[in-house]
Amino acid sequence: MPRTTGTPVKCMTQVRRLKDSGSPSSRSDSALMTRQRSITRDFYTPARGLDLSAFAENIQATFFVANALSKLDLGQRAVMAMWNKISTPDEPSKRALETALFGRFHRQPVICEASSRWYGKALMKLSKDLKTPQALSSTSVLRAAIILTMYELIATTSSYGWIHHAGAVSYLLEARGPSRHQSLEERSLLEAARPLVVARAAVVATRTFLERRDWLHIPWALDLNQKSLLDKLVDISCIIPGLIESRKDLARRKETLAMVIADRHEKVDHSQEFERYRCIASALVVRCGHLLDDVRAWKQAWDKQSNPTTIFHHRSKTPSYPEYSEDTFGPPLSFHSLYEANHFSMYHQVLTSLLRLAYECHYEASPMAIDIDSHVINCSLFLRSGIDLPPTDHDDLLIERRKCAIEVCRSVPYHLSTELHGCGGAFVIMLPLLMARPIFQPQSEEAKFIDRVLAHLDGTWSNQTPRWFG
Repeated sequence: MPRTTGTPVKCMTQVRRLKDSGSPSSRSDSALMTRQRSITRDFYTPARGLDLSAFAENIQATFFVANALSKLDLGQRAVMAMWNKISTPDEPSKRALETALFGRFHRQPVICEASSRWYGKALMKLSKDLKTPQALSSTSVLRAAIILTMYELIATTSSYGWIHHAGAVSYLLEARGPSRHQSLEERSLLEAARPLVVARAAVVATRTFLERRDWLHIPWALDLNQKSLLDKLVDISCIIPGLIESRKDLARRKETLAMVIADRHEKVDHSQEFERYRCIASALVVRCGHLLDDVRAWKQAWDKQSNPTTIFHHRSKTPSYPEYSEDTFGPPLSFHSLYEANHFSMYHQVLTSLLRLAYECHYEASPMAIDIDSHVINCSLFLRSGIDLPPTDHDDLLIERRKCAIEVCRSVPYHLSTELHGCGGAFVIMLPLLMARPIFQPQSEEAKFIDRVLAHLDGTWSNQTPRWFG
């Protein structure tokens, strides 16, 4: 039978005519259906080998914005505002990040290789720009450094690349000073960069300039209403790396002091070392307590503004995330927007960090904790040193940490709804999950669930974050 040509409408008209005029002896129903399928296939099947390379840039950019940027609603949409200020479509750092996410999600090695080439170009351009006198004041240089840090977090398996880039971001921000970031455009860069700088500082256990009062207030001084509740929670997180550094310093001092005391043959006056240790321990424990109070006060303010309409239980015979167990965690949580879910996740992330620090600082400051290298230490020396710690129930701290981890797990089904959030929810919940993981016993159902979720994220978005943050 000859192939019918023409528009799809004409072809469908021919099919109807065949149905109306066909006789049972020559046109069976099966023949008619076969003919109809043939016509439809000829005109509606896309051509093989269709080359979309000319549209690749727009497709990848649209995919990135739709599945990532538009979902990451961080207060004033800082990341989106920063992205929209990129005037050159072929900016290498921008193309590297867009291509990387698209290639990894669609399992396209060729596109992933292209993203690596864009990254190489961006790295060379940034290195060249940093050597110019205008580098410290250039908005485009800072923006490129921020984007390349994001690229390292998403697209590479290196444990150090993102730390180096975040270090450059930190250096550029501090060199510009807080007053430089009072305009809306400049402040969007600061708001996009702060979480990266804080994450790096926490990993390397060193305090950051962002904890200083001028950096916490001056960028928003011209319009205090521009500082959102989420911005205020980030303020608290900026202080945590300094506490981590102080706790490590406290542990080193205790170890040194304990080893000196263990050498019973050495006649040394320990009073000065005891006094230093006492001051550091007392100040650190009190500081943790104050920050815990600040976080809980923040939660009360957020409850008044958003809850109970923001968070609600979602009961369903078929949970949105198939591996979630209501028997283990209780009913999953749902939110009216990813913006509110981001508040929820970051609150538990900050609270978990502070509860862990408070517990460890109390332990380090406790006389009964002094036992280095199996030496039996005379703890009465520490009791006489006069360390005055506020009363704290260590079990209460552990119980509260576990509650935080459970709440994070209960929000996983909502965050991992790709239809609602693209990869935005995955990136929001990633760090809280990684911080919740050590709270549970390795073979517990809770820990196994988190491991499955992290594997799911790696399989869906090829997210490399667990490999360097875990």
